[in-house]
Amino acid sequence: MLETALFYAFSFGLILCALGVVAARSAVYGVLSLVAAMCFLAGLFVLLKAFFVATVLVLVYAGAILVLFLFVVMLVDYRSVSMGKSTFSLSPAFSAVLAVLLFIQFVQVIRTIELPGAKAVHGTAQEIGWFLFGKALLPFELTSFLILAAVVSVVVLAKRDAE
Repeated sequence: MLETALFYAFSFGLILCALGVVAARSAVYGVLSLVAAMCFLAGLFVLLKAFFVATVLVLVYAGAILVLFLFVVMLVDYRSVSMGKSTFSLSPAFSAVLAVLLFIQFVQVIRTIELPGAKAVHGTAQEIGWFLFGKALLPFELTSFLILAAVVSVVVLAKRDAE
């Protein structure tokens, strides 16, 4: 009974925060809503007894990456960027049809992907660590390189604007 109530509470909070990400007028509030959504999602993982995934979600995503996003949003003065009228526009009906077709195409592509050596990693943090630093070392390192490139580019942009 308690788990069901917590599930509905975490799910409702997650949906509200996700809507807050989309509906926020300020980019800072959007990122803060995303941090709250990650915390509610971590609560759902705790209910599933996936404590490692919940901890990683809070520490890595909500604690590090989204804070980095928050610094990027705060450092880049998005109000000074020209928000002029775009010459390219689509009708809402055409946009909705295009979005549905794109979603169907994504689902078809994902269903056809077959990874011969890939298997789900279950178990302890040690097994996940062996997988990350063994078979998935290249994607793991490329991700860290992309995050480093994002940090360096933010520093360069902030320094250029300060001069």
